[in-house]
Amino acid sequence: MNVKFDVLNDPSHIFVIAEAGSNWKCGTFDDDLKQAKNLIKTAAKAGADAIKFQTYRPETTYVSNPGKSNYLSKSGYEKNIEDIFDEHSMPYEMIPELEKSCNDENILFMSTPFSIQDARSIDPYTTIHKIASFEINHVRLIEFLAKTGKPILVSTGASTYEEIDFCVNLIKKFGNNNIVLLQCTSKYPCPIESLNLSVIPKMKSRYKIPIGFSDHSINPMVAPVLAVGLGATVIEKHFTLDKNSPGPDHSFALNPEELKSMINSIRQAELAYGTGQKQILEDEKELRQFATRSIQATTNISKGDILHEGKNFDILRPGNRIRGLEARFLDTVNGKKATKYIEKGDGITEFE
Repeated sequence: MNVKFDVLNDPSHIFVIAEAGSNWKCGTFDDDLKQAKNLIKTAAKAGADAIKFQTYRPETTYVSNPGKSNYLSKSGYEKNIEDIFDEHSMPYEMIPELEKSCNDENILFMSTPFSIQDARSIDPYTTIHKIASFEINHVRLIEFLAKTGKPILVSTGASTYEEIDFCVNLIKKFGNNNIVLLQCTSKYPCPIESLNLSVIPKMKSRYKIPIGFSDHSINPMVAPVLAVGLGATVIEKHFTLDKNSPGPDHSFALNPEELKSMINSIRQAELAYGTGQKQILEDEKELRQFATRSIQATTNISKGDILHEGKNFDILRPGNRIRGLEARFLDTVNGKKATKYIEKGDGITEFE
């Protein structure tokens, strides 16, 4: 399934990525493949535009014996990060199987690579690339992905404008301008007060490129919908088939029902977003005609009568009567002569 860059910058249809992360891992290769395909079906059924996995190897990610992450230890996942990466490394041979399954379910396949070797393995099977927050300074990986010419999503968790500038400029150096930045907070789960969503319009103004949001908070609605309201055109959110499953990404992920509810809410937010133009909408016209004040006769007025505010006309809501001139013409009408008979309640539309 191919996509154009424009789909990542369309406020009328937010591009929703259901992040599977490592939540496909559950046992043997066959078990894992079945789980991954079930995740694909679930994401497609929920209405996501893409499902994203991760492709990495511990030996090309961390140094030898890197130790444990505090955040994983606090969440009860007591393993060395090297062992975690080894356990959840997706076999390269699984990738074409998942891409085929995505095509069958009419959902886009994506996977975040953590090395050039990983990127080579997924490049034939995906039309959008993703750079993880902690890879934003991975020069060789960025160069490789930029050279593919494909759209690149860049998560910006735990980074500064200086670091984002470097990444964006490096991608553009290779003639690739198809870049989307994702506001992101690198905390799992992320407290709602640490999402910093107000940076979205500021990033949009600074970089003049589409901005999205990669969400690690637990609530399925608040942050994604607010992000859309602030101008995000891509939303990424972790999901799982079972929050109680063992693994590092399940506890803060959405369950299938929450994923579907989130996407439905985003689709409603799209409708509410509007055009950005202040205008009289079709849905407003009937009540505007009925209830917006205008210049209306308060007595019967004969042809030639002098029009006096408070005596024979006033500023009133016309209802279903003939609507008079707009109230802003009050001073122009006051003191003039009626040019025709006007029945009490009808609007004044002519004078001399």
